[in-house]
Amino acid sequence: MLASALTLALLPAAEASMRCGTSLVYEGELSVDVLRKCGEPDQREVTPPSSPQGGGVTVERWVYGPRNGVYRYLRFLDGKLVEIRVERG
Repeated sequence: MLASALTLALLPAAEASMRCGTSLVYEGELSVDVLRKCGEPDQREVTPPSSPQGGGVTVERWVYGPRNGVYRYLRFLDGKLVEIRVERG
């Protein structure tokens, strides 16, 4: 029991991913690579670092969809993908 708990603790955390055509996009990728793989998002919101909501970094929120009833929400901090969230519409 203890050995299996230690093994799980040593495994890396699973990264979220999203399919774009034949490519996969993973958390940690740069926004330019996501654009190359997925194309322009259906919606894009940019919060500059100078705004109170920015907190010193550029925050981008992209939305793809709805495609087949699914929305894909991506959040970038300073050009790095930090969150992928998928929701049924």
